[in-house]
Amino acid sequence: MNNSKFNQDKIKEKEIERKMEHYVSPEGITTKQLEIGLWYIEHKRQLRIVLIGFLILISAISWVYTIYGFGYYIARGMSEDDILTKQMAQVNGANHDYVVQVGAKDLIIGSVEAIRLYDKKYDLYAKLKNDNPKWWAEFDYYFTAAGRQTQVTKGYILPEEIKYPAALAEEFAYSPEDCLLVIENISWHRINQHKIADWDVYRTSHLNLASEDIKFIPANVSLLSEKLGLNQLSFNAINRTAYNYWNVGFVILLYSSDQITAINHYVLNDFMSGQKRFVEISWPGDLGRVDSVEIIPEINIMKDNIYIKYDGGVGQEK
Repeated sequence: MNNSKFNQDKIKEKEIERKMEHYVSPEGITTKQLEIGLWYIEHKRQLRIVLIGFLILISAISWVYTIYGFGYYIARGMSEDDILTKQMAQVNGANHDYVVQVGAKDLIIGSVEAIRLYDKKYDLYAKLKNDNPKWWAEFDYYFTAAGRQTQVTKGYILPEEIKYPAALAEEFAYSPEDCLLVIENISWHRINQHKIADWDVYRTSHLNLASEDIKFIPANVSLLSEKLGLNQLSFNAINRTAYNYWNVGFVILLYSSDQITAINHYVLNDFMSGQKRFVEISWPGDLGRVDSVEIIPEINIMKDNIYIKYDGGVGQEK
């Protein structure tokens, strides 16, 4: 009897414990949460001390690292910075020298010459030289003489090229002596060696334009020419390149005793590869004795729009 009652009491006690373990209050708080809250309240002071200790440890480590870094900089870092500064100065100096070495040098401009043609007409020209082997330039130019300015003209000059910019048949009351060539808005371009590996070969292949059978007849040789005051120049222009050109200019220089006595310019249109074209020019004025003639082809071979494309396919070359 007593054992049966004892067993029933044990069962009721376990049932109460189970209910207490899974008890949930009307507010939704479980017995487990209540136990955690009670433990936090009982150990709140100890947790605060642990947190403060941890923060103090972190702060101490940070201060030690900072003091060590500052001490190291004073002991060694300052001297290392001095060495680095000197090295940077040396590198910058080398870079400057390198830029000067590979950068474009200024164009060399010769004195301006005024050649009298007839009446009050004069040709103005100057020798212009580009000593840069890897740079070409585009620019605007004009002449000033006798207190006035000639028309602004666009020009260019290829690497290591000599050119003769000119203003032809300008009118002056008297022979101008204060002539000056003005170069403005110059734009330098470096040769792209990925596209043009050998500039000399590229230039020769694109500017292989010959002038043959050159004949110059001064005005005083022919009665008709003398009466009209016209000199006559003729030559055969031959396109020995593999390219067709929309326009090809020719700068024509007449010499007497190695001195330029006259200058002119002529343009051939639609000059095809392999073609031979006869050119004849009438040239007014008393040009005096002419010992030799120089004809210089003038094409900006750095531009893509100078080529006549072949109908048979893509590309510029025949």
